[in-house]
Amino acid sequence: MDSFSIILVVVLLILVILSAFFSGSETSIMALNQIKLDNAEKQGNKSAKIINSLRKEINRVLGVILIGNNLVNISASALLTFFVIKKFGDEYVWIGTLLLTIFIIIFAEIAPKSFAAKRPESIAYPASRILKVLTKYLGSFSEILTNISNSLTGIKNNENYFSENLNRDELKSVLEKETKEVDKEEMDALKSILELKDLTVEDILIPINEVLKIEIGNKSHDVPNDKDIFLPVVKSNSDEILGFIHSKELEQFNDFSGDNIDFLIGPYFVPEKTHLFSQLKNFQKNGKEVALVVDEYGDITGLVTLEDLIEQVLGRFDPDEDEIGININEDNSVTVDGSVTIRELNKKMDWNLPEEPAKTISGLVIDQIDTIPKKYCKQEA
Repeated sequence: MDSFSIILVVVLLILVILSAFFSGSETSIMALNQIKLDNAEKQGNKSAKIINSLRKEINRVLGVILIGNNLVNISASALLTFFVIKKFGDEYVWIGTLLLTIFIIIFAEIAPKSFAAKRPESIAYPASRILKVLTKYLGSFSEILTNISNSLTGIKNNENYFSENLNRDELKSVLEKETKEVDKEEMDALKSILELKDLTVEDILIPINEVLKIEIGNKSHDVPNDKDIFLPVVKSNSDEILGFIHSKELEQFNDFSGDNIDFLIGPYFVPEKTHLFSQLKNFQKNGKEVALVVDEYGDITGLVTLEDLIEQVLGRFDPDEDEIGININEDNSVTVDGSVTIRELNKKMDWNLPEEPAKTISGLVIDQIDTIPKKYCKQEA
């Protein structure tokens, strides 16, 4: 092989390597995780900072990459065609074109793009500085070509995928993915925080008919000593709630006599349609830990506490309460108390029962059969 052929082969290899560089750079910049990239920039990684700046003008960058890629590929094809004609004649041009096409597809397209998709940081970080220089000098030409392309496709030039922030649903999808770097409990807590804006007080309230009340003047109370709860205080023979007292202060309450109720926690009312996140802020703003829930007619429907809201994020404080009302039988059937909320059952069993309009299992059953069920009645799904 003469010196001319050797030089030509070396030039062809350089062009293929450049083609692989452009192909891998394109894929790696698009495949990089934006969250990891932002974190790397905050930690002082200069390459991450350059890539973020390139992503802000991604249309120009992609245009430069395509210009470079097509330039080296076409140059390689023209050079090989010249070599084949000079050495073997016109009739062998198609063989040279076929071999070069296969070579470029394997070594300048599939291989670099596959590697870049699996390990984008390995290519994007070192390539960022070169792309920054190329974009600086070829960006204007790229922008002209991009504008021509945009006029044909109808895409506005200021549209940038990487400039879009995550919405709540997309953030939930991110949190659904398992990762070894973050504990499952932490991921569940983050997901629960997002759910606070989807749920209302009505979804977690304790129904008023299940709330244990304390009567003024009645010193016999059926309150377990180990319970740490707020108790509504009512007048004798009345349902009017005067305020709340903590279960730990019952002894003080029993020693009390008279009409002075200043030591009680004043009643605080909230609409049942209040979102949990808003109610959490309301508790913080008002310095309260317990509230009475009212419907649109002003009737008291239940009670909600700060502890209930925190448990929506962190889970039950009392692990023994997790199983209350839901029992899995030996035959894999499930026995559920009617007062259990559909949301709790869905979460426990990983089911997808409708949570609207009924909130509890009893409400769901009544909604399905349009009547109050009788004992031992059976309803096919």
